[in-house]
Amino acid sequence: MAFSKSLLSGEPLTRESFRHPPTAMGILPFWFWNGELEEQELEWQLREYRSKGIPGVFIHGRFGLKVPYVSDEWFRKVAFAVRKAKEIGIDTWVYDEMNWPSGTAERNVLKKYPHLAQRYLELVALKIDGPLFTFLEATDSRYVNTGDSHPVAAFGCTEEEYQNGIKNPIDLTQNLSFEKVLPWEAPPGKWRLLYFLEKEVPYYIDALNPESTRRFLEITHEQYKRAVGTEFGSVVPGFFTDEPAMHYYQVGVDNYAIPWSKQMFKIFRKRRGYDLRPHLPALYAPMGPETARIRYDFWRTLSEQYSETYYRQIRDWCDENGVIFTGHLLFEEWIRLHARCEGNLFHHLRHMHLIGVDHLYPKIGTEKEPDQHVAMKIGSSAAHHFGSTRVLCESMGGTYWDCTMERMKWIADWEYVLGVNLFNNHGYHYSIEGERKRDWPPSQFYHHPWWKHYEAFTGYMTRISHLLSGGRHVARILMLYPLSSIWTNYVPQHRTPVGNLIESEFNYLTDALLRLHYDFDYVDEETLSSARVGNGKINIRDEEYSILLLPPVTHIKKTSFEAMRKFVRSGGTIIADALLPVEFLETGAPGAAADVRRLFGVSPVTLLEEFEDGTSPKLKVLHRNTRGGVHLFHGKGLLNACCPPDVTVADEDVFYLHRIKDGQDVYFFVNTNRGGKGTVDISFQRAGIPELWDPASGETSPIQVFRVKNGRLHLALDFAGVQSHVVVLNGPIKRPHIAESTLRVEHFDGRRIVGTSASRKRVSATVSTNAGLRRVGVNAKRPLPPLRPGREFSFAIEDDNVLAIGNWKMKMDEGPDVRCTQNDFDDSGWLDVTNGAWETQLPQERDDPVYPVAIWYRTSFDAKTVPRNTRVLIDGFSGREYRLFVNGEPAEGGGKRSKLDAEIREIDIQPLVRTGRNVIAVRLVAARRTDGILDLLKIVGDFSVEEVRGRRSIIERVRRIKAGGWTAQGYPFYSGTGIYRMDFKVPEKYLEGRVSLEVDCG
Repeated sequence: MAFSKSLLSGEPLTRESFRHPPTAMGILPFWFWNGELEEQELEWQLREYRSKGIPGVFIHGRFGLKVPYVSDEWFRKVAFAVRKAKEIGIDTWVYDEMNWPSGTAERNVLKKYPHLAQRYLELVALKIDGPLFTFLEATDSRYVNTGDSHPVAAFGCTEEEYQNGIKNPIDLTQNLSFEKVLPWEAPPGKWRLLYFLEKEVPYYIDALNPESTRRFLEITHEQYKRAVGTEFGSVVPGFFTDEPAMHYYQVGVDNYAIPWSKQMFKIFRKRRGYDLRPHLPALYAPMGPETARIRYDFWRTLSEQYSETYYRQIRDWCDENGVIFTGHLLFEEWIRLHARCEGNLFHHLRHMHLIGVDHLYPKIGTEKEPDQHVAMKIGSSAAHHFGSTRVLCESMGGTYWDCTMERMKWIADWEYVLGVNLFNNHGYHYSIEGERKRDWPPSQFYHHPWWKHYEAFTGYMTRISHLLSGGRHVARILMLYPLSSIWTNYVPQHRTPVGNLIESEFNYLTDALLRLHYDFDYVDEETLSSARVGNGKINIRDEEYSILLLPPVTHIKKTSFEAMRKFVRSGGTIIADALLPVEFLETGAPGAAADVRRLFGVSPVTLLEEFEDGTSPKLKVLHRNTRGGVHLFHGKGLLNACCPPDVTVADEDVFYLHRIKDGQDVYFFVNTNRGGKGTVDISFQRAGIPELWDPASGETSPIQVFRVKNGRLHLALDFAGVQSHVVVLNGPIKRPHIAESTLRVEHFDGRRIVGTSASRKRVSATVSTNAGLRRVGVNAKRPLPPLRPGREFSFAIEDDNVLAIGNWKMKMDEGPDVRCTQNDFDDSGWLDVTNGAWETQLPQERDDPVYPVAIWYRTSFDAKTVPRNTRVLIDGFSGREYRLFVNGEPAEGGGKRSKLDAEIREIDIQPLVRTGRNVIAVRLVAARRTDGILDLLKIVGDFSVEEVRGRRSIIERVRRIKAGGWTAQGYPFYSGTGIYRMDFKVPEKYLEGRVSLEVDCG
């Protein structure tokens, strides 16, 4: 289909559009191109997407790809896929990298332009007991970790100063000799030699150098544009960039490395107007009153440079070429890592047409892991402030092969209730043959047994995406994004108490607000400074906030403080947590502490000193100025009385999102717990006629039981595990309506109430009329006892059954003899192995580890009957070639495409199988140490499997089973649909009322 602009802007919400949502609002998965990319297969897979209501995919090169990335052949495959996608009616977006992270075009940028490799600065802080002469070489790591590096500065200072504040550093930079050698004769005493080394990493670009992005665009974006021609910007709507960063060296640990660029001193001087070199020690150790300013200037310089050289350059290119820029950043969850790897996330996200985040693994944000909420709220907050109607989330990577659609809904609902509205599945594998199935599983594509029902999931996701895209988000709280304070307190080699407090409280407040049901947005200081302030409100685009929440901060910009003061003077409310700013940034004027004290009534310097001394209180409201609406608290508590809640929910695990769209108040409620909650009471500040809109079916129905008390609408909803509800308020409340009932009310026309109840007692209802409340009731009918039809069923499966074998005998081939394929061959001297990399299972290293090497494998299975249609799946036979033998006979031919996968072949072995013991032998030529038979051997066909004393045998198909797991009843490896059938009689008296079927599926 030609790209629909509604994907970016949403579409009007009506009952009809909710029932039949626009396809353009559907999910956009990653399509992992990881195999041969046969054209017939590409077309078939595109048609599978279309059949499940998926409007578009991202072409994404991945591990296992057999076509050279960004080669002429690659772009011919792309052009073919785009032509077919247009014919079929689906969009083909572009993921701009092979695997990840974006920026190198599978290192082609660095192969062609090696001078663009990433740099980082590392401090070698060498302890010296003087007097001592030191001759420190930066050519290798014989003595200390210098490596072969480029020295940029060197200083000496006493150990006491290094720990407590460097006041008189000795500049040793001019001592550099022989290019990379630093000689120094340290005086008596304990000293530190601070040797600053610029180092290079060969695997990533210098993202602070604008040429890096320019070359990346030439090799990727420009080539895609040339390959697809006139479909560029329509069938190919845009590009996804994935986890680029300004720093990609040992990012998972605290060390002495920080981001750098080849001309960092020039970049810094141009942006800040002074020389960075003499201030380098301040990035690792205190250097007096200027420490905070130097750190802030350094990290904001990096952030500004990176934002302009990477994100803005890609945005400008996309604008010029009429395509969309989307993607997500690295480490969105942890604000300390924002500082180290990305800088100010909001600076970068503002450059995206379609703002994105990511979330991996089968988990969601919790009280124990509140950081998981942070990425979602950063993405949605940036979208609200910068005008991105859609918020994309790369989801589901690493959620394991046992992933169900229920698990997918659980994660997606949580993402959506935090502001996401475009689901980007990670990912759909072209093939899962061999090692590919280990690439961030699962594949959520045709390989799964539930794929044939997948439109149930895509329909649900399309409907809630349509419902929650466009209109206006409703939240009253704005929380400051405290990156400036992280920068000023940041040292890369270890975490500090103040930094830990800022990050942990920021995460805690995020989770606490969600559980208290106070929705909020984050705001960065630039956005806050430019916001419209007045009448007790902060307005950013169409968002309106009445409370500003400050996590612990030590430094803010003076313009941010002025916005806060103006907000308070206009009647707004500020709640501050634990610490207050002791200094203003980007101003040379003193007086921050005095100004802050006048506003908050507490000395920020005293607060910081008490925290550092460990004397601050555990929980205390330190100041409350009700006249000015300023509150300061310390500890894990919130002042809930600052404003009436928009929504109250009587369970902290049920989250909500409120949007106003096309004149309707839309509330999305999600049970984030996988267990049931039963009935949950909910109230709304706005009172209107409540309706239940079912995103699974598209049906809308009135909520029959509700009441209005003190101007608030009250109702109750039942929440099973992973249950979601959509409540829409339409128009003023009219009487009569039911205020209370013991029935599950199904219909009320103003006179007659229809409903059901399992109660054996009297059922009743209270009706609110113009004359007041009226109570009515009737005696309930006694429910009949349940029918229990039995525990045995006839049973059938829709697909082949499987016998999986994982134990082998293995030996390296010592000649052309194939006697080892025979059943009576003695393999007792062979090595016992399992599926997996062959050489790692050898008991010792080979004397001559040359390749290629031929390997024999042997295994066996028993058959009590010769089944019908027996085949072997060739999955994970990793090597240059293989030969397969069954009972001494070769299974000739390469087989055909299996039903399971594009590149898992199946070979017919039916003529070779016999009753009794069957031996399978494989001769495989390995070309690397991780070759071998990597996966379970899978024999498929029309049979069942019996296990006796630990040995499994093929038997005739079991066609009747009892209630319970089918794995112990003939189907231990089957993954697919099973069909149970049972005949039973229902007495006539049971047909007079409602009959329900209750099945416990475990």
